[in-house]
Amino acid sequence: MCTLTILPGCDESGAEYCCRLAFNRDEEHTRPPEQPPTIEVFGNRRAILPRDPGGGGTWLAASDVGLAFALLNVNLPDKSTTLGGRSRGVVIPSLLSEDSMEAVVGMLPEVTREVLRPFRLVVTDGQRWLEAIGQSGEVSCSTHALSKPIMRSSSGLGDDIVEAPRRNLFDSMFKSDHRIQSSVQDAFHASRIPDHDEQSVDMLRDDARTVSTAVITLSGMEIVMEYTPGAPREQGVGIRHALVRTQVPGAA
Repeated sequence: MCTLTILPGCDESGAEYCCRLAFNRDEEHTRPPEQPPTIEVFGNRRAILPRDPGGGGTWLAASDVGLAFALLNVNLPDKSTTLGGRSRGVVIPSLLSEDSMEAVVGMLPEVTREVLRPFRLVVTDGQRWLEAIGQSGEVSCSTHALSKPIMRSSSGLGDDIVEAPRRNLFDSMFKSDHRIQSSVQDAFHASRIPDHDEQSVDMLRDDARTVSTAVITLSGMEIVMEYTPGAPREQGVGIRHALVRTQVPGAA
């Protein structure tokens, strides 16, 4: 139950970056509050990530090598799901020691072998983005140039129920051929569809709601995560963490 967007390049305000990733996390009211981001060490890498207090995993991270990770559940139209197996939240932490997109792809089959429930993993280095779809211990990957804004979303109601309204809004707000301002991305993640809060990006249902938003900015010098608890309509005090980038974009 989440919404992800990624903007490539720099925006019209003059802020330069390799990419800007924004993420709304939606959760049921019965879930315990998430743990805000901290900086942790994974092998030779340092990474910024929040944690789920239940399983200890995460849905979002950025490492000092300049990789950003986001994980969304996949909710099938027939509401079927696979039970058991390792938590989907272990996928990202298991990859944070890797130095490149190619290394991530190479590790995914091993990392996801015991992850049975369906998921979508998106990884970007600011120039390319990887999409991995996993289910029942198997995973398929595709890599694309990050040449235009992208969006992915999920919902416990069924991904197919929220895809059309969120996609239509995304297409209308991001239709310009010019570089999109970060303010447009922020407005999208704070948007509500009149009389359809359950389908909105800033989502609200009787049993669930948007519980946090986060923005990861990858630049040539540093990696920044800005995290704000609460729904966009009533957010609390934000937290900012930054890492010095250990590899220059485009370097071998």
